Order: sequence, then C-alpha cells, then structure tokens
Amino acid sequence: MKKILLTLTLAFSFIGAQAQCTPDTQFTLAGIYPDSATGLPNATVGLPFNEVITIVTPLDTSAIIFGQTIPLTIQTIELTNVIGLPLSFSYNCADSNCIFIGGNTSCAVLSSPSPNASEVGLHQIFMYTTTTADAGLFGIQIQEDTIDYYYINVTNATSFIPVL
Repeated sequence: MKKILLTLTLAFSFIGAQAQCTPDTQFTLAGIYPDSATGLPNATVGLPFNEVITIVTPLDTSAIIFGQTIPLTIQTIELTNVIGLPLSFSYNCADSNCIFIGGNTSCAVLSSPSPNASEVGLHQIFMYTTTTADAGLFGIQIQEDTIDYYYINVTNATSFIPVL
C-alpha cells in the first residue's frame, strides 16, 4: 500500500511540475515567444518534451471602427482551444483558464511525457484566442483570432543517419 501511495504521489508531482511555467524575462515587447520565425523545437520519440511559450499581452492597441482609428485598452486575451497536438501532448497555462490580462507577461507550456512512434511527423497546431478590449465610447470590442504558425515535428531518433 505504501508503494502505491508513493508511486501516485510521485506521478502527481511530476504532472504538476510539467504544468508549471515561468515566462522568459528577456521578452518585453508584446507578442508570443518563441515567435513564428523561431518556431518550436523538435520532439523525439521516447524523450520528454517541454516547451515554455512566453506571452507578453499588450495593454493597448488601436483598431479601425466605423472608419476611425480608435485606441483600445486590452482587457484580456483568452486561449480558448488548441487543435492539432499529437495525442501524447498537452498544454497548460500559468494563468487560470488560459486568460491573459492586458499589460502582463505570462506563459503556457506544451509538453509530452514521451512521444511515441505513431506520432512521428509534422503537426500543425491551431491556437484559438478571444480578445476583449475597451474602445471607450465604442464599448467593449471582442475579436477572435487563430494562431496557426506553430508546428511540432516529432522525430524518431533511431531513424537519423549522420551526414558525413
């Protein structure tokens, strides 16, 4: 019985550790990092994958409403869904319910305890967001977006042949 409790405790501790993230403080400009030019690192069959994504949510921006450029104050950007992850992969956000407050820096983590051979290949990830912003006299504005420039390439380390 003690072995079972110890095993469960260790398993839940590992899962909890995988779900936590710390934003990378080198990023201060609004955006998502790694950016589209950098992309995500490869994942390898049989090896744990853990990638922290830093989100620097802007406090303000502008939009054209009724032909006028209007300043907006970002209230929240919510990550509402992620589609395209290989089966053994999951995502977790530092902020509750994956809601990122305007003007703040936070993070999310993509992880897999161990990708398997059936997941080998390039997987496009679609992240769906809903932004809520205050447009002053024009009221609350809501915009839905899709982030579609992330890919996870799952490779099988045994299939690599070194180039001489």
